[in-house]
Amino acid sequence: MYRAIRAGMSQNFNIFAIAQGGRLQFEAVLFAASLRHSNPHLKAKLYLGEPQPGPKWNGNPRINNPEVRELLESLGAEIVPFESKHFGATYPYGNKIEGLKALPKGEPFVFFDTDTLFLDDLSKAGFDFAKPTAS
Repeated sequence: MYRAIRAGMSQNFNIFAIAQGGRLQFEAVLFAASLRHSNPHLKAKLYLGEPQPGPKWNGNPRINNPEVRELLESLGAEIVPFESKHFGATYPYGNKIEGLKALPKGEPFVFFDTDTLFLDDLSKAGFDFAKPTAS
């Protein structure tokens, strides 16, 4: 599997990050732009998990800038909503866990934080989806 992924990222997989209003929405733009710039032939699908308003939030956590949303979509991001049932505003890191349920079931994925900048070809990472890992 490693060989297939290194050979031009020929395996389809998903890239996932959390995006929401405030600073993270702008980080998500840089994340998506650097991903597309450094990986013009990447076949991976970019999903951005977006927490939805609910009892775990004091306000609306969604991306609140329509121009940012439009730019993210033009960069190939699919913004997928998810409900914060356990964490929300009191423990924002928990959104990374709850957001995973917004991904397509059974498909390989890589999770990144939005403060990641891609400076080189992602195929050099050599992901092996047969051996799930976390950092």
